[in-house]
Amino acid sequence: MKIMLLAAAALVVQMFLFLCIGSIVMKIRGREEYSLSHAAWIGYFVYFGIFEVVCLICEVTLLPLRTLAVLMAVIAGGAILAGLFFGYRSWIQAMNSLRYRLKLHGGTVILMLLALAASCVFVLLYYDASADSGWYVGTASTALATNTIGRFDPSTGTRILRFKSRYALNCFPYHNAVISSLVKGLPVIVQARSVMSLINVIMSFISVYELGLVLFPDHEERGAKVRSIRNRPGSYSRKRADLFVVMVFAVNVLSSTIYMPGIFLFTRSYEGKSLIVNVAIPAALAVCAGLWREIREDPMRDLFWIMAASVCFSASSIMTLAVSLTALLPLIVIRGKWKQLPSLLCACLPVFVWAAVYYLIQHGVFVLRTWR
Repeated sequence: MKIMLLAAAALVVQMFLFLCIGSIVMKIRGREEYSLSHAAWIGYFVYFGIFEVVCLICEVTLLPLRTLAVLMAVIAGGAILAGLFFGYRSWIQAMNSLRYRLKLHGGTVILMLLALAASCVFVLLYYDASADSGWYVGTASTALATNTIGRFDPSTGTRILRFKSRYALNCFPYHNAVISSLVKGLPVIVQARSVMSLINVIMSFISVYELGLVLFPDHEERGAKVRSIRNRPGSYSRKRADLFVVMVFAVNVLSSTIYMPGIFLFTRSYEGKSLIVNVAIPAALAVCAGLWREIREDPMRDLFWIMAASVCFSASSIMTLAVSLTALLPLIVIRGKWKQLPSLLCACLPVFVWAAVYYLIQHGVFVLRTWR
């Protein structure tokens, strides 16, 4: 019972942290339209982008895990206080308008929430004893037990003499070690396999929903039947986005092979590769589609944080880069919007930097030693 309560508390605190960070970002940008889900979604990417930088600095300077935990606790505490200050008015307004927004969704929101609930139950009940599962949990457990970051092999317990670029440059597993370090009594396996898996599934659904909103905007020219809801702006987009999420859920449920994203979403949601497939890529596609339709604010800033978080998640972040460039370079060429090219390159900078450092380490240009 104690572990269940600690897990629930860790889940609530982490989601609240993402909400606060996202609220700060939206306040800085001065957006008029506020959404709790969108704020938590943005905050999720910003948090892991920041975590990647802080963790990597601590890792290469051989600082202990406890120092990383203290630094992240300070950052999280400041973000929560700032989020409360900047976001509480928006939260109150969002809650006051909840009934109206649910009416805009209609019955489709029930289908979407049922799909989300089913996914959450599945990831909680699914048992996985694969090597990947052992590595992700073992990496965090080893870091917590030894108070180090990446200096011991989680499979054998032996000391590592040099950081391996494939693992050292993607810090997502250490987030679970930090949470378990701060929440005394919460096992790493519970944080990684249950708490974080639930958060990742929720963020995956929000990413797909954000993509659906862009694919079905309200301002499009539509038939007479759809025009009958003109007096309720937002209804068309929300209902279609809900159904789009349900459709993607159905496809994932029927995807029982390793070649489809569903197997990652439901059975390996604790892995960084799963986050690339089910969270980062749909989020990047939402940004790209918004640029094509010219209906999104600050799209390149969102793409930057998606790229930064992707680097934290997995070396597969290169796929997020490939998808984004494939979607946006034709837009720039076809429409002659060459001024957007520098912004696109800046947005992709986190993955470019990661790829350059990875290449240099792999070819022995410089070596990151774990013991000095």
